[in-house]
Amino acid sequence: MTLDTSDNPQPPVSNSLPSCSDEAIEWFARLRSEDCSDEERRLFESWRARGPDHAAAYEEVMALWNDPALRSAAAQAAGALRSFESPNPVVRRVPFQVKPITLVATIAGVLIAVGLGMDLPLRMASDYYTSTGERQIVHLSDGSIVTVNTRSAISTTYDQQNRRVDLLKGEAFFEVAPDTKKAFVVHSSEVTTRAVGTAFLVRQESGGIRVTVTEGAVEIAQVHSGGLPIHLAAGKQIVVSTRGPEQVRDVDVSRATSWLRGRLVVEDARLGDVIEELRRYHSGTIQVWNSSVNEIRVSGSYNLADPMAVLLALTETLPIQMARLTDRVVVLF
Repeated sequence: MTLDTSDNPQPPVSNSLPSCSDEAIEWFARLRSEDCSDEERRLFESWRARGPDHAAAYEEVMALWNDPALRSAAAQAAGALRSFESPNPVVRRVPFQVKPITLVATIAGVLIAVGLGMDLPLRMASDYYTSTGERQIVHLSDGSIVTVNTRSAISTTYDQQNRRVDLLKGEAFFEVAPDTKKAFVVHSSEVTTRAVGTAFLVRQESGGIRVTVTEGAVEIAQVHSGGLPIHLAAGKQIVVSTRGPEQVRDVDVSRATSWLRGRLVVEDARLGDVIEELRRYHSGTIQVWNSSVNEIRVSGSYNLADPMAVLLALTETLPIQMARLTDRVVVLF
């Protein structure tokens, strides 16, 4: 299946600070975490006391959390998943059942999931941070440019000896200004990527660190490994995990960098992988309750600025169905 959702292709590029509502959700989630410290609780009280807008934002989050209508709607939605009536009086069978409490728990966890996704401690440790759907362009003092993708964070160390960027979370694209005296080094987890005048992507993912070179070349080394550095040229990609480096492979540079243009471009990809990528741009939760959905193959160009529009289009063209409560909780089956 091929789909091109081409309307409004550019996702927001944001340098804005989080709103009171965003911060209220973060604090709500953090206070309900098992490892929330007394110091964090003290900081929360200080935040709430800054002004009436802060207190009101937190009360709004609390009201939503306790809204019985929200929980009732969740239970009704879960019940509706058991069977669907088509225009003729034939009942469509669903190959599994969903208890109302399952979706209620999913709905109840949304605010916590969103808040933890924002991650206050990480934001405090980073120099540049992006929330869901945001992209930030950072101009470094040496002329290098870093484009920070959604849900990502970096910190920088620039002095007379070093040009170092730490990728703390997510993904970033590096366009490196040449400097024969100081190498440009990106640290990500246990991997360092070193360049002198090039362009490349670094991404943290569950399987390890993925490095893609679009121009020039880089050297990749594992911090705690005595092996020789891996030379990676333009048009090549590698994933390095704790088990070691995988095989270097060719990559379509235009497709790999499509997120810079606000697109997700895939060819004969698992729908599960497409959905996983859309989750990074969706301010809520996307659940798949039928494993066969993940194995459908798709090709297309998808608009990352509007993941809900993509999901709606997919349900119109593929043998899948969707239930949702607003745009915050989406269930595909």
